[in-house]
Amino acid sequence: MEGTKNPRALESSDSGHREFSKILSISQGGKKMSNSDHPFASPNPAGLMVLSFFLIGLFPLAIGIAPPTLATVLVPLGFAAGLVQFAVGIIELRNGVIVGGNIMLGFSLFCFMGMWSDLLKPLHLMPANTAPVTGYVYTAMAIYMICFTLPAFHKSLMNTIFMITTDIFFLGTGLGQLFGVPIFATIAAWSLVPIVISAMWQAIGEVLNTQFGRTVVNQGPPLLSNKVQRVNSLPVK
Repeated sequence: MEGTKNPRALESSDSGHREFSKILSISQGGKKMSNSDHPFASPNPAGLMVLSFFLIGLFPLAIGIAPPTLATVLVPLGFAAGLVQFAVGIIELRNGVIVGGNIMLGFSLFCFMGMWSDLLKPLHLMPANTAPVTGYVYTAMAIYMICFTLPAFHKSLMNTIFMITTDIFFLGTGLGQLFGVPIFATIAAWSLVPIVISAMWQAIGEVLNTQFGRTVVNQGPPLLSNKVQRVNSLPVK
């Protein structure tokens, strides 16, 4: 009869819902999402991935083993990296990660700046030498990065290496462009090697450690005791 519910059908439906919830829980590393959980997983590995792609492309140009004409390869890399890092930064801030979120947004600016520079200079729509301006921009970013490095000492060894070498890159690039001292540019160029290695290490480690729920890739101990309590910037509801 219409309106009469079959007990066996209800039991089968409930069983199906329980099985689906079990599968969903397993796919999320054994944890079921609740209304209070973040709607996104950590996007940080994606931001580090695209950053490493861009810097790997920049490295042979920076040390002079690739002709300057190949800088146009950085146009699509910079565009894609800038977009991904912008999205990562927004999601990180939504998840309450104030340091990482703001750094990723800053990185996105430099990827976009590199993209437009490598696109407009060959078209003669931008002067070949922009160092008198960009030198100040890189130096300002170095100051921000140096100030944001302290939390890394309380996080992990690999994150500390990443932050310190990133500081060296921005400061070396900025000073090299402002004062025209080649040694600064050389130091900045070779700092890309530990930056890329530590970025890849962190991205791979965060994904695998989260997926398997245990330490698969060790990030190394923090250099300072973890006495600084991480404060979530999101208001408590």
